[in-house]
Order: sequence, then structure tokens, then C-alpha cells
Amino acid sequence: MADEGDIANYLVEVELSRALDKMRQQSNTVVAGSKICLSCGDDIPAARRKLGFKHCVSCAEEGERKKQLFAG
Repeated sequence: MADEGDIANYLVEVELSRALDKMRQQSNTVVAGSKICLSCGDDIPAARRKLGFKHCVSCAEEGERKKQLFAG
């Protein structure tokens, strides 16, 4: 018979599985080399698309800036 801990673990696994499935579905809608930035929806220059980038230059710079601010 399952105790409270087993039930809680099961519920966590179910929710995690749902969240991962949702993320996978969303990531499949935009492929590498897409013409549209994932963050802002602006066009990505052809040179960046060829390299497989998913964000425009502005959004990529902003992401790097945030990483530096919150690192360590």
C-alpha cells in the first residue's frame, strides 16, 4: 500500500512529465534557423539564422548581460 510519500513522489513525477512535454511541444514549434526571435518576435538576420541562433542580436546581448549580473 502506498503511503503519503509515495503518493507525493508520484504527483511530482506526473507534474514534471507534463511540464517537460509542454516544453518539448513549444520548442518544436520554432526550429533552429527560424526567421523570428524567440524572445521578442523580431526578424533574425540571415547570417545569424545560418548559424542556428534563435534570438536576435539585441535579445542575445540582453541575455548575456543578465547572465553576468546574476552569475556567482
